[in-house]
Amino acid sequence: MTAAHVYSQAPRCAHCDGRALLVKEAAQALAEESLGKLTASQCPNDDEGWHVHAPALDRK
Repeated sequence: MTAAHVYSQAPRCAHCDGRALLVKEAAQALAEESLGKLTASQCPNDDEGWHVHAPALDRK
């Protein structure tokens, strides 16, 4: 298991407010386990990186 599989150890994205850069499988697993509180999306600045978001908290 690499750092990109573990949220707390994942590298942070300099382009996306320091969000964790995860592998797709890890981001999707977190979103599924959150029961709809989180969503997973591909990083627009990293072809292989994925982020998780809390839509209710990310509204600006």
